[in-house]
Amino acid sequence: MGLFIDAKATATLKGYKYSGSDLSLTYKYILSPLAQKCVDLFTPRSVAPNTITLTGFLLIIIAYIIMWFYAPDVAGSVLCKTNHDDCVETGSVPRWVFLANAVALLVYQTLDNMDGKQARRTGSSSPLGMLFDHGCDALNSPLSSINWCVAMSINHTTPLVIFWTLAASAIPFYISTWEEYYTGSLILPIINGPSEGLILAASLSGISFVHGPQVWHSYSFWDWAFPMIPAQAAEYIEPASVYLASWLNPLSTPSNFKGLCNYELLISLAAACAIQEMTLKSISVVHKYGFSPLLNLFPFLSLCITSLIVGTNLPGVLESNLRSCMALFGLIFVDAVTALMLAHMTDKELNKIRLIQIPSYVIAARVLLGSLKDGEQASLTVLVYLSAAATFTLFRFTIIIAEITECLGIWCFDITTPRTTTVTYTSTEEASKNGKKRR
Repeated sequence: MGLFIDAKATATLKGYKYSGSDLSLTYKYILSPLAQKCVDLFTPRSVAPNTITLTGFLLIIIAYIIMWFYAPDVAGSVLCKTNHDDCVETGSVPRWVFLANAVALLVYQTLDNMDGKQARRTGSSSPLGMLFDHGCDALNSPLSSINWCVAMSINHTTPLVIFWTLAASAIPFYISTWEEYYTGSLILPIINGPSEGLILAASLSGISFVHGPQVWHSYSFWDWAFPMIPAQAAEYIEPASVYLASWLNPLSTPSNFKGLCNYELLISLAAACAIQEMTLKSISVVHKYGFSPLLNLFPFLSLCITSLIVGTNLPGVLESNLRSCMALFGLIFVDAVTALMLAHMTDKELNKIRLIQIPSYVIAARVLLGSLKDGEQASLTVLVYLSAAATFTLFRFTIIIAEITECLGIWCFDITTPRTTTVTYTSTEEASKNGKKRR
């Protein structure tokens, strides 16, 4: 019996079959045919699907490291005097970095679509492949969000923008996995993150490459769109936008309101789409299965709440450790969503109190009680927590992969070499009866 895969889970995994569909027209007519051509023309049958998945994810890691090298504080290379006025590009982040990130995202997307087609082509589809693929997608979500902040030169002074930059991609990911846990199928809507979302993220980096990251601090999108709104609607939209802008950016006030700058407008729309998808899927699941499934939203919702508590009350921690805080959010998110995936594949109840999240509850409680304030102690707490979370995640993934490969009698990155595993018997008589067979 393994740490994560027990006898019941083993039996369930062996009979597990992935069910899902992507309703995106972009995927149907462009991305899927492109991936199929790449598999048919350029991919040897000996290449394992998980190798394709890992190759794509390594490109994201490389893009992240490059961004980290040039923008360790995430803020990017734009200097504004006040509230997006007179924003200029400082040149601290070379523009080719944004192009490299855009290319990495598009290649990752293609490889991510290729792995499933390669698995079907070679007859090597497995639950491990599904978990490995979706696990890498989960890791990509926070890493790309951090790179997104660099490309738009968003800094620590806008904690709610930072939060929604992370949550806009995390919410649809978790809610789709949560829905799959109950319905048995992963149905991606007509506009979704893996298809249109990655193209949008790549386009964003491409725009920063061509025009510079300062373009996201201008008001060109608002100036173009607002005059097209009917006067009756504009009468209500402008006051709401004033409130939204002041909520997202503390430096924005009604007296100096010019509209939503480009990145504020973009993130607001992304957040609205994420909330809409979460609401619609929640209503659908509750309608079919009652209110009890809402309990399994607790790990993700508690992550969002504790992040907001710490981020809005400890601005100094964000200022000195913004990248670490965002990475910590990402690791906790990855743990929550992969736990939900594994529970779905093994037909087990989700453990709603995640071990990796317990320190976040303690930290948030201390912040609310006033016993943890801005300063070196708070920053050190975040760094220690991040190190522990990264170590825990690495060991957890390693053990889960090892247990699933042992359970299914396969290798993670090899589909040509047979694997022989030993059958464990409960008694000497049973072993004798079965002749100590190996499978």
